[in-house]
Amino acid sequence: MTMLSTTMPDDDALPPVMRGTGHDEGPPTAGEIMSMLRRRQVQVIFLFVLFSGLVVGGFLAWWTYFPGYRAEALVECISNIPDTELTLEQERLRQDEHDRFVMTQALLLKSPGILSEALKLTTVRETDWYQSEEPGKHLLELTEDIHATPVRGTNFLRVSMECKNVKDPATIVNEVVNQWYRSIKKRTAEEFADTALDAALEERGAMIQEIEEGRDQLRGIALRLPAGAKVEGAGNNTNEQVGQYSEQVGLLQLELSQLEQYRSIYNNPAGVAVTAEDRAIVELDPQVMELARALLILTQQRASDAKVFGEEHRVLKQLDAQIDAAEANLAQLRLERLNERRADIREAANTAFANTQYALFLAQERLAESEAALADQDRLLFDYFNIEEEIELKVQYLQNLDEYVKSLNRIKTQRTAIRINLAQVAIDPLERSTPSLYLIPVGIVGAFALALLIPLGFELLDTSVRTSQDVVRHLDIPLLGLVPHADDEEVSLKRVETAVRDAPRSMIAEAFRGVRTSLQFSAPAERRRSLLVTSPHAEDGKTSVACNLALAATNSGRRVLLVDANLRRPMIHTLFDNVPTVGLSNILIGDGFLSSMIVHTNIDGLDVLGSGPPPPNPGELLGGQKMHEFLSEVVSRYDQVILDTAPVLLANDAQVLAPAVDGTIMVVRAKQNSRGAARRACAQLVDVGAHLFGAVLNAAQVSRGGYFREQLRAYYEYQPQMAKVKSKRPLKPDPAPPPTSET
Repeated sequence: MTMLSTTMPDDDALPPVMRGTGHDEGPPTAGEIMSMLRRRQVQVIFLFVLFSGLVVGGFLAWWTYFPGYRAEALVECISNIPDTELTLEQERLRQDEHDRFVMTQALLLKSPGILSEALKLTTVRETDWYQSEEPGKHLLELTEDIHATPVRGTNFLRVSMECKNVKDPATIVNEVVNQWYRSIKKRTAEEFADTALDAALEERGAMIQEIEEGRDQLRGIALRLPAGAKVEGAGNNTNEQVGQYSEQVGLLQLELSQLEQYRSIYNNPAGVAVTAEDRAIVELDPQVMELARALLILTQQRASDAKVFGEEHRVLKQLDAQIDAAEANLAQLRLERLNERRADIREAANTAFANTQYALFLAQERLAESEAALADQDRLLFDYFNIEEEIELKVQYLQNLDEYVKSLNRIKTQRTAIRINLAQVAIDPLERSTPSLYLIPVGIVGAFALALLIPLGFELLDTSVRTSQDVVRHLDIPLLGLVPHADDEEVSLKRVETAVRDAPRSMIAEAFRGVRTSLQFSAPAERRRSLLVTSPHAEDGKTSVACNLALAATNSGRRVLLVDANLRRPMIHTLFDNVPTVGLSNILIGDGFLSSMIVHTNIDGLDVLGSGPPPPNPGELLGGQKMHEFLSEVVSRYDQVILDTAPVLLANDAQVLAPAVDGTIMVVRAKQNSRGAARRACAQLVDVGAHLFGAVLNAAQVSRGGYFREQLRAYYEYQPQMAKVKSKRPLKPDPAPPPTSET
C-alpha cells in the first residue's frame, strides 16, 4: 500500500494565512453602525417611545401647572457724555463702549436700592407674585425674576419679567422702570462735568508739553545727522561713500587675487614657462648679442673652410671646438640673463602685491568706518521718524481733546448727562410665553438621538463576536459561513450535530452546506484532504461543525473519515451508534489496527473513528510520529479526513495537530466568544505555521431583528410544500468488514 504524506513539498505547500493575529481596529464605518442599529431596532423603538412619552408628558405638566406669562418694557438710554475714544484704534471700540454704558444702566436698574423702593409700592404688594412669595424673600426673588438686558446695536434696554398670573408681570415691570427713571432724573451733570473737565484740561496741558519736548528731540537729532541724511538714494552722502568704498574694496580684492596668482608662479621658477617676450628681451642683451655675433662668424668661417679642407682636417676640428665653446658660453649667458629677468619680475610682483594689500587694508578700514557711520545715521533716522510720527498722533489727539473739552463745557451748561425715553411700557401679555410649543419637536429629536445613542453605546461596549462583520473586521480571516441558532430554526431538530442528515431542508443544514461550498473554493481538492476543526473555548459548537461538515461532504460523493481527536473530552461517540471504546489513542500507542476501529455508518461514504480511552499525555501522542503515520494512511484511503480536536485556549492539542494537516477551521460561537479570545486562538495557530482556511460563526441569533430574520423567512417561503421535517432513522453502522492484516 502506498503511503501518502499529508505534508506537501515546500514549493507546492499552501502558505500559512498570516492573519487573525489581532490588530488595532479603526472606528466603525457607517455601514457597521447601521448594522448595529438594525440589530437593536426593538430597543431603539422602545427607548424612542419611552423618551418621547416623557417629553410630551413633561410638556403637558409644565403647560398645565407651571405656565409663564412674560411682559417687557423698552427704555431708550442716550448718553450726552462725549466719547473718550480719541485715537483711531479706540474708534473701532465705540460700539463696545456704548454697550457697556447701557449695561451699566441695566445693573443700576437691578440695584437693591431701586428694587426695594419698588417693593414698597401698594400696586406691587397687591400682586399674586408678591402674595405667593415667603416674607423676607421678596427682594431676593425679584432680583432673580426681573431681567434688564441691552438690545445689541441699539440704545434700547429691555426690562422683562415672567409670572404665573397674567396681570402681574406688566405691573411689576412698569413700577420698577418708573422707580429707576425717578432715580436717574435726580442725577446732575454738573458734578460729572467739573471732574471730567478738570481732568481733560490737565491732560491737554501735559499733551502740549509732550509735543514740545518731542520737537526739541527732533531738532537735536537733526543737528547730529550729516547733510542729506534724510534724503534717500543719491542725495545721501553716507550711502554714496559706502557704495564707493565697497566698489573700491571689490576691485582691490580682485587685483590682489590676480597678483597672488602671478606671484605664486614666479616664486616657483621651475614651474614657469619661458615666453617669447622673455626670449626677445634676453636676446637684446649686449653681451648675448656679442656672443651670438661671434658664434655666427665662426659658423660662417667653418662653412667656407669646409669647401677647402676635408671634414677630418685639423683646421675644421679646431673650428668645431671653438663653435662648441661659443655655443656653451652663449647658452650659459642666456640662462643667467633669463634668471635675472625672472628675479626682477618676482621682485616687482612682490612689491605690487604688498602695495595692493596695504591699499586693500586702508579701503576696508574706510568702508568699516563709513558703514558704522551709516548704522549710526540709520538709528538716528529711525528715532527721528518715530518721534515725528508720535508728534503727529499727539497733535491729532490734542485736536480731539479740544473738541472733548468743548463738549464738557456744553454738558455743564445744559446740566444733563443722560436722556431717557420710555419707548414702550409693559402691557399684559396676550399669550403664555413658557413652555414653548417648539420644545415638543426639539424634545422628540433629542429622544430619538438618545434612543439611537444608548443602544449604539451598548453595541460598542460589547466585545463579543456576534456578526460576520466582527469576524472579518476583528479576526481578519475569511468567513466560511454562518450557522443560525437552533432556537430560531423553524424545522424540528433532534440534535444540531446531525442536522444535515436529520433535517436536510432546514436552514441550519443549508448553512452547513454553504460552509462546505466555501471550503471547496478556499483551496484545490488535493490541498484540503485533511481538515482540523477547533474553537477558542468549550461549548462553541466545533463538534457540530465537524459532524455536519462531514455529512455535507458525503452528499457530494466524497468518502469522508470523521476522527474524534479530542482525547480530553470526546463527544463523537455519543452521536453515532456502535462506536467502540477503542480508537485513535489505541492506534497512537500501537494497540490495534485502523481497519478494526473504524465504524462504517449507514450514510454512504461516511466512516467514524472514536477517540479511544483518554491518555495521560494527549499532546505528546498527537504530536508524535505515530500521528503523522496515521494521517498519511487515512489520507491515502479517504477523499477527506475531518478531525475534531480540543479547544485552542484550553489545551495545546490543536497547536500540535494544525501544522500536520492541510488546513484548520476556527469555530466561533456568537455572543459567547470575545474578540480577544478569538484573536488569541487564531494567533496561536498562526504562530505554529497553521493554514487557517477561515472561521465559522456558530449559533448566530436571528431573534429581535437579528441577522437571519429576513433570510429565514425568504428561505422557507421559497421551499415548495415546506413542512416540519423530523428524522427518525437512527444512525447505525454498516456491518463491519472482515478483519484484514495491517502492513
